[in-house]
Amino acid sequence: MSRALFLVALLAVSADWLAPAVAAQVTTADLVTWRARAERATPGADARVVLDAAVAPGWRLYALGSPVGIPLTVSLDPLPAGVTAGPLRQSEPQQGYDPAFELDYPYFVESGRVVQTLRVARGTASGRREVSGSIRYAVCDDSVCLPPTRTAFQVPLVVE
Repeated sequence: MSRALFLVALLAVSADWLAPAVAAQVTTADLVTWRARAERATPGADARVVLDAAVAPGWRLYALGSPVGIPLTVSLDPLPAGVTAGPLRQSEPQQGYDPAFELDYPYFVESGRVVQTLRVARGTASGRREVSGSIRYAVCDDSVCLPPTRTAFQVPLVVE
């Protein structure tokens, strides 16, 4: 009986000792939350897929085209018939300087927005279609950069 109590106590102490190590394993996906939405579209006009990022305090999200780190990228899955991809744009990022690379780079703190333009062909039938893809991104704070991750998104595109 005393051996059983000793083992239970040892396991409890081990679990308390390991808990901080497990909690310290934060991932990139834990620090950035994405919301995706698509605007309604009309045939012959552009629509937009809006991807909003909320970044945890103290962290920087590399922006599109960053010459250092892992820049944010957006990949689209095959688009529905009559829909083609247009330009990809972002909200105005902040500018930082990386002394190791001796380069300026764009990044987001707190929030950022990426907008994928979609062109809807004339004659495209009305109805609901799905647009999906993924966002690849990475974050850093003042002492560490975390590995990049991908987050999938899927939004309804309504053609009126």
